[in-house]
Parts: sequence; structure tokens; C-alpha cells
Amino acid sequence: MFCKIKSACLIGIDGFIVDVEVDITKGLPVLNIIGLPDTSIKEAKERVKSAIINSGYDFLNSRIVINLSPADIRKEGPYFDLAMAVGMLNRLYESNEEYMSQTLFLGELALDGNLKKVRGVLPIIINAKSNNIKRVFLPSQNLKEASYIDGVEIYPVDNLRQVIDFLASNTKIDIYVKKEKLIKKEEYRLDFSDIKGNYFVKRAMEIAAAGNHNMLMIGPPGSGKTMIAKRINTILPDMTEEEMIEVSKIYSAAGLIDEDIGIITRRPFRQIHHTATKTALIGGGRDAKPGEVVLSHRGVLFLDEMLEFDRRTLETLRQPIEDKYINISRVKMNQTYPCNALVISAMNPCHCGYFSDETRECKCTNNEVNRYLNRASGPLLDRFDLFVEVNPINFEEFQSKHKEETSSDVKKRVEKARKIQSERYKGEGIYTNNDINTKKIEMYCYLDEECKDFVKTVFTKYKFSSRSYHKLLKTSRTIADLEEEDIKVCHIAEALSFRKAYYNYWG
Repeated sequence: MFCKIKSACLIGIDGFIVDVEVDITKGLPVLNIIGLPDTSIKEAKERVKSAIINSGYDFLNSRIVINLSPADIRKEGPYFDLAMAVGMLNRLYESNEEYMSQTLFLGELALDGNLKKVRGVLPIIINAKSNNIKRVFLPSQNLKEASYIDGVEIYPVDNLRQVIDFLASNTKIDIYVKKEKLIKKEEYRLDFSDIKGNYFVKRAMEIAAAGNHNMLMIGPPGSGKTMIAKRINTILPDMTEEEMIEVSKIYSAAGLIDEDIGIITRRPFRQIHHTATKTALIGGGRDAKPGEVVLSHRGVLFLDEMLEFDRRTLETLRQPIEDKYINISRVKMNQTYPCNALVISAMNPCHCGYFSDETRECKCTNNEVNRYLNRASGPLLDRFDLFVEVNPINFEEFQSKHKEETSSDVKKRVEKARKIQSERYKGEGIYTNNDINTKKIEMYCYLDEECKDFVKTVFTKYKFSSRSYHKLLKTSRTIADLEEEDIKVCHIAEALSFRKAYYNYWG
């Protein structure tokens, strides 16, 4: 007896359809699983056997061979348990070839026959839809995650018997009917109004949010760098449905989806400790797993105490920050992951932290300060658009009754600037000003003669690299968008003011 059941697994952050071919013939009782299975799949023979028996079915003492096709691609995870069991119990229901070819079975079996949730359901459903799969049987615990994709019927099931009874037309399963999604508006406990003073820094943060410009804050301990960085999400635009699916796909593959919500609705904010390894930051390992830079896609990657990171670890960020994607190559795996994140970094100006601080004496020598600052290479610093000094506020500013701007006030301006960019780059595959490539920069960052003269003077004086020059233009474009104007000299001058800190410390 032969039958073919469709299932799926994950490769990186993408779903991959696998044909589970079950062949039951006369011979010595044995169960073999072939087709490059990993250990968790090889162990499935015991899980499936116990699940079948404990569900009240007889396990045939026959020669059973299960092939996972295509056989030249390594499969991992417990995704195929349900498909294997359905294939082995093929004698209990009438198999319709067309129906089964459009049906996918997914889930891990417990020894008692109950189904357990699996990670990565969202990318698997997306892939199933693109492969003309019409229906998917999956664990009830994965229903919310699967419910956000149109065009595929979802059959949530609790155990193996429920599936077999349905296929044998003995019972019914309620098909999930997709309803209109009500994505609640995100509410944050933190707010920009909590920040006293530091108006220059808050202006830089607004520009960073509006154009997705990478930003580096420099200042002594306790000046408010981390406090400001943690409020960046409160002024970023809400994610579109397309972005939610895009980010949720990554988190689903990583097993980080909240079961109660089923989708990521808030832009990621990933704060990394400076002891993180290259693998944790970038991704990798035997299975080429995504790292923190990928998990921050469409959100914020916050590098607190940037210069305390291992220098070689920091240098691995250069390519993903620039290219917005990362390629992880291993002997048996080659994966490309998106990582278009807003990078916010904070650092002390020296080892003791008080270099250039007017209120505290720095205990470091000039050589120690230079050695500390040189932990960040020139090419890495060249990836940042905005450099700002954060200074401690005085007692009078603490006690000031001046009403600070709220996050919602700033967010309105950011959203307006993002809308201008969205309309400008429609159909170009560009989302924000920071994504403009060099071929398009003259078109979208047009300068009149007065602006050209000013930029020429600046370029000559500060000996800009081509990357720094383009970043100055992109930042000027964002500032002009916030004012709803074309680029003027005042916008370029303000963009230049956010590079002053760079020349103060590394110039």
C-alpha cells in the first residue's frame, strides 16, 4: 500500500513543502524514515507508533518505509509527525488523490495522540498558499498565527483521532473562516514627554525616525542616552499589515510569536548586551539561524555601550547595516535574511565616561581616550547618519514646569514625512530616504545652485567620503520632508550640525 501526504518544514525563515511518501509492504516488521531526516525526525517513529496505538488504532506489523521528498534537502524538526501517521492509517479512510494533493498536514504528535504546536507556521502557510495548497490541518494552538493569511482553509485539530475521523467522514471539523482583523492601536508606557531638555537630541531622534537614519549618541553616564533610545518606538509609524506579516514570519520561524496574539503588531526593539557574540548578533551556527540584527527588521536595533562590544563583533555589522540584508553561509546551509533596521547606538566618550564633561573630571589620559574611541573603526562610523552629544541636564531643567512634547505630537510629524516618502518612492521598492541608492540620489535629493555651492564648500572642508556625502543629502531630504519643502541650504546646514560630534571626537 502506497500513499503520498503533503507536509512542510522550515528552511531558514521560509516554509518548504515536503512530500511524505508512505509505503507499507509485507516483510519483517520495521519502520524506516529516509530522505535526509535529522535526529528529531528519526525519533518520530517512536512518537508516531505510540500515538497511533494510544489513539485506539492497530499498528501494522509490516515493512514500512517513509520517504521525505525531495531527498537531497536536509529536513529538521517534528513537523512531519501528523503526516506520517495519516499516511500509515491510510487504510481507514477513502483517499482522494486530488483532495490529498491540495491538503497539508502539520504538527508534532505526543505519545497519547494529541497534537503539539510547532514553530514557523506563518511562513509555512505563506509557502503553502504559493504552492496552491487549499487546506491545512494543524494544531489548534497554532490557529491564531495561521489565521492572518487569506486564501487557505485552516483546520485546527487537537489529536490524531480527530483527523482520521474527519477523513473517514465520521465527524466534522470547524473550518476557520477568516474575519476582519482588528489590530489594536499600540500603547506604550514610555513617552517622549518624560525627557527633560536635550532638545537637540530629541530633534535628531525625530529625524532618525522620519527617514530611518542610523544614529549614534555620545555622552557621560547618566546623561539619558538609554532613556531617549528606549522611546524611539513611540514615535515610529505603526506597522502596515504587509510589514506585520514580514516581521511575524521571522519571529514565527524563531519561535518567538506570542500565542495569544499570533502576529507581531509592534515594531521590534532589540537591545543587545555588549557581551553578545557574533553568532548572537548576526546569526549562524550549524543551522544558519537568524540573529538579533534580523530580529530587529523593520524595527530598532539598539547597541548600548557600543564601544564595550568586542571590536570584531562590531565590525560584522558593517555589511548588514549598509545592504539591509545578510547572507549566512554554512557547509550545508546558505540563507539570506532581511535586516532593514534603524540602528541606534550609545557610547561613553572614554573609559571612565567623563571626557569633555563640564561637571566631572576625566581620569583618562589622552592616549587612553584615543585608544577607547578607536574601538570603533572609520568604516563602521561611516554607516551612521547622525552623531549627537547628550549632556546631563542641570537642576533648573529638572524642576522646570515647561510642558515637553508628547510622543504622539512627534509621531504625527514623522508619519507625515513617511507618507511623503511613500508617495515619492511608490513602485521603486524604496521605503524611506535612507534606502535611496546612489543611482537615484540625484533625482530624489535635487540641489539648486545655491545648495550645490554650499555642499561643495562643506565637502572640501570636511573631506567627505562618498558615503558620508550621500548620507548628508539623504538626511537633508528627510529634514526637508519634515518641513514639507524642497531641499534648501538651511536643511543641509542642519544635517551637517548632526555630524559635529563626529568631528569633535574622531575628526
